[in-house]
Amino acid sequence: MPANGLITFDFDDTLTVPFKDKEGFWVSGGYDPNLDTIATMQALAEQGHEIAIVTSRPFTQGSKEKITIFIMEHELPVERNVVFTNGEWKADFLLKLGSTCHYDDSPDELIRIQEKGIAVVEVKHPPGPRR
Repeated sequence: MPANGLITFDFDDTLTVPFKDKEGFWVSGGYDPNLDTIATMQALAEQGHEIAIVTSRPFTQGSKEKITIFIMEHELPVERNVVFTNGEWKADFLLKLGSTCHYDDSPDELIRIQEKGIAVVEVKHPPGPRR
């Protein structure tokens, strides 16, 4: 990772952790923080990297507000507006933003991003079945 480069993070299941439903399956979309990933983000910002969040969520005012509150509550070092890809693959968005490294939980996203020459870090899901 080049010093002071832009580093991007996915939101769901990367900066947050999935939650278990009543049947014991992991489900995306919770707002409990992934403290390990947040600590990594904060350390990278302290090293001088610019930080941004890129999510494949569809843009809604509700999602924007919830993510903004999450950023404030956890004092995330994010200065840019959150980028919503509206279900599109993130690779082209990240290339346009100038991301040098991206953290994400989706292996499919990471393959496409890496093909664009952007470094990637996979954030693993908790073990167990997923919905």
